[in-house]
Amino acid sequence: MESSTPAVSRRSWVSLIGVLIVQAQNAFNDNFVKFVLIGLAMVVAADSPVGENVEFILTALIPAPFILFAPVAGWISDRFSKQRVILWCVVGQIMLFLLIGGAVWYRMIGVAIVGFFLLAVQSTIFSPAKQGILKELVGTNKLSFANGLMSMLTMVGILGGMIVSGRWFDALLKKYNTELGVLTDNAWKAAFLPILGVGLFSLVALILCFVVKRTPNFPERKFTNSLWFQHVVDLKEIFRDRVLRTTALFITFYWFVANFLGLSFVAFARVLFPDATREGRLTATTNMMMSVGIGLMLGSLLVSFLSKNRIRLPLVPIGGFGMGLGFLLVWLLPVGSPGWYGSLALVGFSSGFFVVPLNAYLQDMADESKRGTVIAALNLMTSFSGIIAIGVGFLLKTIGLTPSQQLLVFALPMLVVTFLVFRWTKRMQQA
Repeated sequence: MESSTPAVSRRSWVSLIGVLIVQAQNAFNDNFVKFVLIGLAMVVAADSPVGENVEFILTALIPAPFILFAPVAGWISDRFSKQRVILWCVVGQIMLFLLIGGAVWYRMIGVAIVGFFLLAVQSTIFSPAKQGILKELVGTNKLSFANGLMSMLTMVGILGGMIVSGRWFDALLKKYNTELGVLTDNAWKAAFLPILGVGLFSLVALILCFVVKRTPNFPERKFTNSLWFQHVVDLKEIFRDRVLRTTALFITFYWFVANFLGLSFVAFARVLFPDATREGRLTATTNMMMSVGIGLMLGSLLVSFLSKNRIRLPLVPIGGFGMGLGFLLVWLLPVGSPGWYGSLALVGFSSGFFVVPLNAYLQDMADESKRGTVIAALNLMTSFSGIIAIGVGFLLKTIGLTPSQQLLVFALPMLVVTFLVFRWTKRMQQA
């Protein structure tokens, strides 16, 4: 969809940069805490259901707040200045880091997990604001470009959080194991300093929030108690429009696949490092994430520059085909080989082609005053897909499929969806 819009001002570009950095740090912090807690739980609760299934538990806590609070999050983004919403989300994140750090200091894994859940609540409110503000800053013609940069920098944050947490935690665990002997308590010590350090670094994001220009309020959007139960109404906002519905379903399928892929990496790491008290699992997991993440960054960056002046839907089926091919290669090649890591990178690279144009198209087609609601409804859909991915992953693990075999299960559906999205993008071009 092309339309003429005024040139983007220098102030808006500066604000965009501020938003992109803040959201990248938010993604960094969320994933940093998640992986430190995964490493911690696998040691201190190794023989319990929590330790055995910690990746499923923590991954389930991420979409749960979206399911519970998505309508309220969408209303907050539509009602108040998105710049102010982003600012208060960053303040909340800093406070939650203090809570999680205190829980680790006092050896309370349950409280730390509750703190992680509250971080997910913060992300639920943050998400529609960070996405909805893009069009207010740069307009339609630069929207796909901005989305590409956001997608790339989100992956930088996710990947950075995983890599830094994995290596920092493993390095400290190795150090304490060497100095003190292999003790469960060493994992608590290895988790505390990283959480405290990253929490303090969040002050940078707080400062950057004041660089972003204040965006409009929409006071006509009144709060009602029915908002707590407005999930169906929000979904109707997408499903009553055929174009929004189809776009949202394709994005939802992407996140279903992405969530499952992330879970599989922890399973691969368990196979490579069976002794939970020894360092290595988090580093192995982050190496796999790094392959996908670098691919996604490069793919998103390329899509962003290919879409500098308009949204290019024909790139979507190219991305779907590349993802399906990557899954087949991951199954065929030996785990840990250079080609295997290259296949993961192909999945990531292709992901940028698949999801970036779809996100931009959805945001552009949504009504201006209801964009936050539409994004919140999409978050609800993708959150449900994450829960389904967790259930499918747990089922495939229970029936005894290896991680490679589990990924093969997703190759055929990915290729089928690619065919469907190819037909759909042709219709959208002709419309």
